[in-house]
Amino acid sequence: MKKNYFVMLCLLILCACNKKNDQSGPNHPTPPPNSNMDGTLTLDINHPANAIPKNFEGLSFENWILSRNPEYLDPNNTVMVQLIKNLGTGVIRMGGNSSDETDWVGNGFNPNTHFDILTPANIDKLAEFARKTNWQVIFGLNLGHNNINASIDEAKYLYQQLGGNLDALQIGNEPDYFRLGYRPVSYSIQDYQAEWNTNFAAIKAQMPQAQFAGPDVSDHLGWAETFAQNNSKNINLLDAHYYNDGPATSSSIDCQTILSQDITLIPYLQGLDDASKRAGLGYRITETNSIWGGGKPGVSDAFAGTLWALDLMWSIAANSGQGVNFHGGELVYSPIAVGPDGQCTAKAVYYAMLAFKYGAAGGVIIPVNIKNSISNYNAYACSTTDGYTMTIINKEQKKDISLTVNAGRTVNSINVMQLKAPAVNSTTGITFAGAAVQSDGSFSPVSQGDVQIGKSNFVIKVPAASAVVVVIK
Repeated sequence: MKKNYFVMLCLLILCACNKKNDQSGPNHPTPPPNSNMDGTLTLDINHPANAIPKNFEGLSFENWILSRNPEYLDPNNTVMVQLIKNLGTGVIRMGGNSSDETDWVGNGFNPNTHFDILTPANIDKLAEFARKTNWQVIFGLNLGHNNINASIDEAKYLYQQLGGNLDALQIGNEPDYFRLGYRPVSYSIQDYQAEWNTNFAAIKAQMPQAQFAGPDVSDHLGWAETFAQNNSKNINLLDAHYYNDGPATSSSIDCQTILSQDITLIPYLQGLDDASKRAGLGYRITETNSIWGGGKPGVSDAFAGTLWALDLMWSIAANSGQGVNFHGGELVYSPIAVGPDGQCTAKAVYYAMLAFKYGAAGGVIIPVNIKNSISNYNAYACSTTDGYTMTIINKEQKKDISLTVNAGRTVNSINVMQLKAPAVNSTTGITFAGAAVQSDGSFSPVSQGDVQIGKSNFVIKVPAASAVVVVIK
């Protein structure tokens, strides 16, 4: 494992092009091959892609957390509020498996079940938390029990209390797996569509202003494609889930599992992107994390989980995704942990969210062409009002990488913020931009100092098992 050390930044002049060439033309020569380099990164600044939504980042919680663990989303929990504010604007998604096992008790409705129960007081607290953090909420209604009257009543109360902070309603969680418990084994997308339509029509009849997202599937892309095709006028967002591997009980899963290339992710995202564009919608990954089943200790809650989460966010953004919600709560992979005393702590995935916020906020995706690379790393870029940013994630556990960056224009200066930890399996000691999140929830990056360049090309070294956010001006 690589020990903790400060990033070594090597800045070399690799091109003999003069200042006039740097400033006047879009075509800049790529530096000649260098045997000491692990790759060449060229920013395609002339072909900007999609914008990254300001509320891209998000958290996902089980519905029962509102009643069982109200300290998670307590507006009076100043540390939790601060941790959320550190990330800018975002989206809280309430759902998970428990959304189909949590009944609504309000205005006289009183189901006689042994399941969890939500009350108006629970929603009141959620609404106040959303207002205090200025985050929107996507809320999952119970389709498992399929009590339409209860769903109507709950939806009314949600809109009454959350108002503009309620982004959308979902009907059912992971219906593509209802056949494993909630419905017969023959349950199909057509069956789900019929139930969804009935609930949708009943709620809209009484609440025309209600907005919906769907189908919130686990991993069946075909369900999402069919649903998008049939409901383009009924939803404002196509959504689905994604997990890298699992279950968490598997003995074969380790840090390398989530640091290795994931061959299923990009085709899955491209499928969602195609389906959403054909329907005239955007898509969002409303529930995700590294290892399904609550997360693998020593993997999901370690620095490997940080690097994985940062790479995932950029992959979704680069494939036109509207956002991502990391699942958490009383789970190993939770971005924010809450101890028995109610104290909140920033965990591994949270640091990835911080790094993404500083590298992507308000940006527009810029394609990055990678050449001459055999190392396990990814690189992303976006334009901002001040210039460009690059995020480079080195998932090699024992190898530093040196990369030539061809920025496509004259670079006046760069500022490098490193995301690092003592080792890839470290669950503590994670820092970003030279700082850790404090016990009061505050975060203040340490000034790294601008390095003057004056050319269109520079070289950067990224230590093993780390990432850098490079601000290019």
